Amino acid sequence: MTQNTRYRVGIDVGGTFTDISVLDEGTGRIREVRKVPSNPAAPLEVLDVVLADLRATYGADALSYLLHGSTHALNTVLEEKGSRTGLLTTRGFRDVYEIARQWKGEEVFNIFYPGSKRFVPRRRVAEVPERMDKSGAVLVPLDLDAVDKAMAGLMEQGIDALAVAFLFSYVNPEHERLAAEHIRSRHPGLFVSLSSEVNPVWREYERTATTVLNAYLGPRMEQYFAGMEETVLRHFPAAHPFLMKSNGGIGAPRAMARFPVQTLMSGPVAGVVAAHELGARNGVSNLISLDIGGTSSDMSLIPGKPLFRTEWRIGRHPVRVDSVEVESLGAGGGSLATVRYGKVLQVGPQSAGAVPGPACYMRGGDQPTLTDALVQLRHLNPRTLLQGEMAIDAALSAEAIRREVAGPLDMSEDEAALGILRVLVANIVASMRTITIERGFNPADFVLAPFGGMGPTLATAVASSLGIGRILVPADPGNFSAFGMLLSDLRSDAVTTKVFALDPDTLAGAVTALRDLEDEVRRELASQGPAEDSIRVDWLLDMRYREQAYELTVPIAKDPANLNVEEIRERFGQAHEQRYGHRADDEVVEVVNLRASAYASLGKPDLSRGEGTAGREPTAQEHRRAVMLDGVHDVPVLRRDDLAPGAALGGPVIVEEKTSTTVVEPGWTLRVDPEGNLDLTRVA
Repeated sequence: MTQNTRYRVGIDVGGTFTDISVLDEGTGRIREVRKVPSNPAAPLEVLDVVLADLRATYGADALSYLLHGSTHALNTVLEEKGSRTGLLTTRGFRDVYEIARQWKGEEVFNIFYPGSKRFVPRRRVAEVPERMDKSGAVLVPLDLDAVDKAMAGLMEQGIDALAVAFLFSYVNPEHERLAAEHIRSRHPGLFVSLSSEVNPVWREYERTATTVLNAYLGPRMEQYFAGMEETVLRHFPAAHPFLMKSNGGIGAPRAMARFPVQTLMSGPVAGVVAAHELGARNGVSNLISLDIGGTSSDMSLIPGKPLFRTEWRIGRHPVRVDSVEVESLGAGGGSLATVRYGKVLQVGPQSAGAVPGPACYMRGGDQPTLTDALVQLRHLNPRTLLQGEMAIDAALSAEAIRREVAGPLDMSEDEAALGILRVLVANIVASMRTITIERGFNPADFVLAPFGGMGPTLATAVASSLGIGRILVPADPGNFSAFGMLLSDLRSDAVTTKVFALDPDTLAGAVTALRDLEDEVRRELASQGPAEDSIRVDWLLDMRYREQAYELTVPIAKDPANLNVEEIRERFGQAHEQRYGHRADDEVVEVVNLRASAYASLGKPDLSRGEGTAGREPTAQEHRRAVMLDGVHDVPVLRRDDLAPGAALGGPVIVEEKTSTTVVEPGWTLRVDPEGNLDLTRVA
């Protein structure tokens, strides 16, 4: 290592493992990858240990950037461990959050449907006299004495965070800002979240719900982000720490502390960024990313480029934040297998997690998981994982499977393990159909990009069930999301509601608002470090046919001279047809929201994979009697490091590496491409 060598580190904190990838910025090579057990109860302790070890290896001045993603915010919501939150709203609108929407989704026939999830009970919702009209004109001035009275009642209930959502504040935020300034002067330790900052867009319930969620996350995530930044700078004083955002960009911890709701999908989206880059480097435009870790499976459709959503749900709670589209399922290596109702095998969504983990980990777990099933089937090494760093006990897997599954179902351990594998694969395939077939896409037209510790292990089984004929397995797949963080750009987004029918005059009138949004996102990014001339900005419109309930987002040209209404209508028509299967060219097209998105690159390294190993013939390190989907086979087991570019093998074969294991079922062939990716093709 030379004195001037600089490194970029990506750290992805999952429910079971924390993944670390170290990139040499000078050579563009991944210097090393690591996986260490996560500790959801004390994630900063794990980070501290990891960074101390990296400092000892590379030196305190060797790190330029640290990119961090985690499931911390998401788990806070799912486990309902956020802060005690209050809500301040316009007098007469106390029940906006309580009433929510009447839409039941898939539970339309459930008369006991509990409704949308509420993190603020009605007793912690207070009203104050104030009112704007739809144009932003003041109808009733804000009563600050009433604010004090309302806050006294909320503070008596022990709130730690406050959401403020006034009517039409997305048009004129003045009352919210005055209220926040007043409240902060009297309650300086209170986390205050304003709807005009979190989600300044129409639809009262969704705007209120998203602001409540931001406040609910605020104190805990503010503490976590501050601790993360302090830990990084203590070990690497010259480093720049950034956090992964749901939209695929990154942001500084202090900026994200105000808007923690933007980090809910922090971990999963990094893998989509990396998968898109993998496709671009291999001339593949249509990809399906499949990230199977210890706790969940995260999948995303990439038809040329990642898809985005502006509104989604966590459980029964709406979230209106820009995010890469990711479908998540409680299915991973730690998914627990149980027998219900006497004869029904269920796998997931409950997980053994990092503690106690699968039975074979020898950490006290006694319930069978997918990992135990794969050990029993001899898909995974029955003695060690992580290239020998983690010893396992196959006998414990067999015992747990026999006691909990094989015995109750009156079958052998191998049959029970194969059943666990089939059930989990079926669950994944069902979810993947929702993002492909149900949206008009044929999975056979896509290449599968599996990663995560279990993605390559299940890839051929999943692909065969969906009719997918090609799979690209990247190098170090278990750390692929951490790798994706190394490629991410700084990003800032702004949006405002402006409803008008699309025509040349109205579009020209919207240019001033778009320029204001551009100035806003440029300032936000510039405050995080990049030079002004390194920032690029895109303009986008949320559009719909008149009288539709929801919108689609369409990018437009930034140069006012090139704003062609017919071209924009055509883009919207194409987007509508792709999403819903039809278009209505005779209908009036309305613009609902204006958007600006700013990007600044940290610098894209030349992602070399290092020197090749041409001339080395792959030699099986062992053979295993493995149980495949079509029966028992004598399967060669190879090390991935021994597979040189150009090497070709026919299945069945098992390829082991530090962060994952690739299982090639019969009927598939494997070829190593020039970059070292495993290119799998279905031949039967």
